Amino acid sequence: MITRTRTAAAAPRPRGRRPAAAELDMRERLLASATQLFGEQGIAATTMAQIAEAAGVTSAMVHYYFTNREKLLDAVVEERIARSIAFVWESVDSAEGDLAQDPHALVEELVARLFDVTSRMPWLPPLWLREIVNEGGLLRERMLKRLPIAQLQRFAARVSEAQRDGSVNAELEAPLLFISILALVMLPLATSKIWQSSPGFPQIEREALHRHVSALLSAALRPAPQDKRTQRATGRTTSRKGDAL
Repeated sequence: MITRTRTAAAAPRPRGRRPAAAELDMRERLLASATQLFGEQGIAATTMAQIAEAAGVTSAMVHYYFTNREKLLDAVVEERIARSIAFVWESVDSAEGDLAQDPHALVEELVARLFDVTSRMPWLPPLWLREIVNEGGLLRERMLKRLPIAQLQRFAARVSEAQRDGSVNAELEAPLLFISILALVMLPLATSKIWQSSPGFPQIEREALHRHVSALLSAALRPAPQDKRTQRATGRTTSRKGDAL
């Protein structure tokens, strides 16, 4: 008698949600593809299908993770841009010792963090210019609600204090200093492709730009010689007396 042995079928894999690690990995891939395309061609010109193609998946997968474009933009702001802002301002929030006392060191730390975050997220400068700075940018309203007002105020207050004790140029406007820092770093990076495609224009190299920005800010922060400030103050006083006469 021949006994036939039935081969046990492999147990089917349970269906349901993907493992958490795979879920996170796919979501990160989709966000990476979306931010890259948004930075290169703008949000309005980027379709969900293009994002899916760049990530190597179907459009249905993009909708599965983000539902619609508005949810995707919320995720870009919350999980990419807002976290970048928090990283940059962490130097002000947690400043201790020399960094807390020295506005020159604090400015250099802010610059270094801006260059750090833009090196890891090269899509950020063009996206910042196109979708936040420009009138009608599709991220402007979202970002206006997330401006780091408290950090900006603390930074300006620290600079103002240093101006009063004579360690920072009194001619600077403290509330405008961070705007100047942001523009010096972000604008050249956001427009680098324009200049690099222009014949005869030098390449914008990140390290050279970092040195350039640091040198400009160091010179701007340096207090003016006492005699020159006195001469300017005397000149203004003389001018006012002349006007009164």
